[in-house]
Amino acid sequence: MAKYDNQITELKNLLPNTKNILIALPTDANIDKLAAGLALFLVLTASGKKVSIVTSELIKVGQAYLFGVNHIQNTLSQTEGGNLTLTLEGVASSDNTVPALEKLDWYAQNGNLNLVFHVLPGQTFQPAKIVPHYQGSGFDVIFVIGAANLNTLGNIYSQNQQAFSGTHIVNISQDGTNTGFGQTNILDTQASSISEVVVNLFGDLGFNLDQDSASNLLAGIFDATVNLTDAKTAAETYMAVATCLRVGGRKPSIAMGVGPSGIAGPQPDLSALLPKEPVLQSIGEFTTPPVVSVGDDYISAVSGQPSPEERPLEEGVVTETPEPDWLTPKIFKGSSLG
Repeated sequence: MAKYDNQITELKNLLPNTKNILIALPTDANIDKLAAGLALFLVLTASGKKVSIVTSELIKVGQAYLFGVNHIQNTLSQTEGGNLTLTLEGVASSDNTVPALEKLDWYAQNGNLNLVFHVLPGQTFQPAKIVPHYQGSGFDVIFVIGAANLNTLGNIYSQNQQAFSGTHIVNISQDGTNTGFGQTNILDTQASSISEVVVNLFGDLGFNLDQDSASNLLAGIFDATVNLTDAKTAAETYMAVATCLRVGGRKPSIAMGVGPSGIAGPQPDLSALLPKEPVLQSIGEFTTPPVVSVGDDYISAVSGQPSPEERPLEEGVVTETPEPDWLTPKIFKGSSLG
């Protein structure tokens, strides 16, 4: 049986007819959460779904190496079927009334829609900012990745609560503080990371990993487990890593501190692995050794000529000045004639 079959029965029936999908990340999204969300984005997009991925926070430089990171938005995208709300900031009082406004009218003219704000005499009606966004925005499913509750999504939730209230929410987390706020809750507190959960979820839903999504998930697993050294790293973790490697996923480069695409990311502290500097012991004041005469042996070592003891027995010493009797005829006498 698949690992999360009991939790995803309704989701399995819902996904085939799903067209518009939102993936929402919390404000504290780390590498693991971003990697899991982006892998989900890539796989669902490849299956033919229209997918948006959002977070209210800006992406950090050290997270930019993840595949698909350029698709992350800070506001909900406009989709068909949603109600458009124009938020006029700074005109309402603390009791949610608008003292300066008498009434609001609208009329169409030359293809445009005009809104008329009737202001009471002596009052000022000056919005600080006008923000358009869709509520009840036509999403069929919203995947929430690694959020303890909906409030941790920040402005993505606070400014679009109607979109969440009328949509099937898939809550994916391995955090024990999660409140189980989704219609589908995939909560696995034993998993090493959310990326590990998503690897198993893809298998349960019948989705195929590609190289980029697998590389993202490897980056998430390695980051969450401190390169597979965390106490939560278990056999399931290594199986998830193997699944990603089989489809061509690339492990993050630990030594160089870069992600799967080769762009520099946060570098781990490797100082403990570096060899310690050698300790030099003092040997006192250096004394010049005395010059010792070594005779023929010393001359032999310097000149490269063999010493008399090293020469063959019948080999004489060749000198530039011959001996005095060198040219005198020599008569050799033998002791016997044989």
